[in-house]
Amino acid sequence: MYDDSVKREFCWPSDQTLLALAADERVGHLVVADPFRSYVLSAARRRPLNLVEDFTVGGRAATRARPYRLRKVDSTDLGTVERAYQRYGVLLGQALARARGEQEPRPESATLVTFHPFAAAFCDAPWISKIVYLGEDDWATGEGVRQWWDLYKEAYRRIDERKATIFAVSAELAGRLSPRAMVAANGVIADVWRPRYPAPPRIDELKRPRATYTGSIGDRLDKDLVELTASKVGSLIFMGPHRDSETIEWLRSIDNVHVFGPVGQRELAATVQACDVGLIPHRDQAGIRAMSPLKLYEYLSAGLPVVSVDLPPIHGVDDERVQICRREDWAAGLSRALSMERVDEERRQRFIDEVSWQQRMRPVVDAAVG
Repeated sequence: MYDDSVKREFCWPSDQTLLALAADERVGHLVVADPFRSYVLSAARRRPLNLVEDFTVGGRAATRARPYRLRKVDSTDLGTVERAYQRYGVLLGQALARARGEQEPRPESATLVTFHPFAAAFCDAPWISKIVYLGEDDWATGEGVRQWWDLYKEAYRRIDERKATIFAVSAELAGRLSPRAMVAANGVIADVWRPRYPAPPRIDELKRPRATYTGSIGDRLDKDLVELTASKVGSLIFMGPHRDSETIEWLRSIDNVHVFGPVGQRELAATVQACDVGLIPHRDQAGIRAMSPLKLYEYLSAGLPVVSVDLPPIHGVDDERVQICRREDWAAGLSRALSMERVDEERRQRFIDEVSWQQRMRPVVDAAVG
């Protein structure tokens, strides 16, 4: 939901696309659509059930659409999902008409920009003039959504069949979506990562060298690589949402591992800058190989060298500062990274310019409004 974007301080591609659209003078009426929510749960929690409301995003007036249905979770039946997202398109059309002061939305009068494959595939409302889809993850191989894999594959086929403009965060994912898909990799909020920050006190007191892993903490971690790293550094710092209690318990059982919850973007930048090497010790899974690891760009924006397992989206980002390792070479790669000097400030600033969200989102916004 939009509320989630606010909580994470607009650091994901979907968040930054929204801000870029809000800032673009070519956009007329901006309707920000939440995913389906259960009206039963919302009523039980005494939340207001407003379908449409006015609000402000990125300094401009916009309309927020908050569609509801009986169940929050999508069905695994294709026909049911098709009907649900056709209804979703109707609800968004109602919000669009209200924003324009119309009784009904004009045919082919707005662009649907979405990050959800079901919306891109099955929303078939008359008001849609074109569709822009940006794939942040490969839903058809995600470990947590296995029961929908076949539906996501069908959605990918329909998105391509509808001639939607398709972007993906990695070349690996683009190849899975469509031969026409273009790459729009992850980036960083330049104004956050550009300054140098003092080390947060709770990090400054930890023994060096310090290795760090940021982002969701769960079962994507390779335990052998984490334990090997912990044995080679003074402190190993994990910072991010806790997705798996068993993983968190295991991490906290290692003496020099320090596990923190999510923090604001500036504290995150300060924490990463106070470390000596960034880590991507992921398991080899199809979904992971299609990701564009946001942490990679954050580590490099902080000036750190990086040690990563061999994932397609890691290649070519910074072949000098990123040590891409097979599992058996991890210790040697970590040693090489720890021996590197911190990158010079001019190079760090140049990298931030290259991977800023402003740069990354430009083709997506142009596709939506150009």
